[in-house]
Amino acid sequence: MKTVFSILICLMTVLGLRAQDNGYLFEIEKHRAKENADFKNPERSPLNEKDRKAFKGHEYYPVDPDYKVIADFVATPGAKPFPLVTSKGTTKNYKKLGDLNFKLKGEALSLEVYQQLMGFVATDEPGYLFLPIIDKTTGVTTYDAGRYMHYEGMPEGTEWVIDFNKAYNPFCAYSDNYSCPVVPQPNHLPVAIAAGIRGGYKK
Repeated sequence: MKTVFSILICLMTVLGLRAQDNGYLFEIEKHRAKENADFKNPERSPLNEKDRKAFKGHEYYPVDPDYKVIADFVATPGAKPFPLVTSKGTTKNYKKLGDLNFKLKGEALSLEVYQQLMGFVATDEPGYLFLPIIDKTTGVTTYDAGRYMHYEGMPEGTEWVIDFNKAYNPFCAYSDNYSCPVVPQPNHLPVAIAAGIRGGYKK
């Protein structure tokens, strides 16, 4: 009887994990579908008309739930604003909000999260928090200037989610009309992030 009960518990656990995985897979597929739709939309796309017509979708790594991690956010309230160089050699002003410390596939890593400033003044309610990365795939299977992630608003508490499956290219990967911030050295990761968007897109 105990053996049967143990089997049932194991089966329920497996089914529950599969349901979670399927739900997450659907979430990422929905996210990617919207991302691709935005690139066909002339009001949101960095592509010119010719490239929008040829666009058939981005290339992505397979969805891997291991690349969705919980990070410990440590604020740096005394951080001073600094000019961040862009792809065109200009600068944009940013402020470091804090560090995100996490483990990815057993390795301890850290990223800095930033807020863009108007001049050298931060708003009280950050609407867009910037999380750029360079990793061992950069310039190999992903865009050679790195990829971006972001938060829309300030997450609550100190446990923040980093979902590398949602990593995307800056607009300057598609057009010279854009000026994109260069990824700061502290956000150069010593590992390969085989998740999110790959180097190009399908025509």
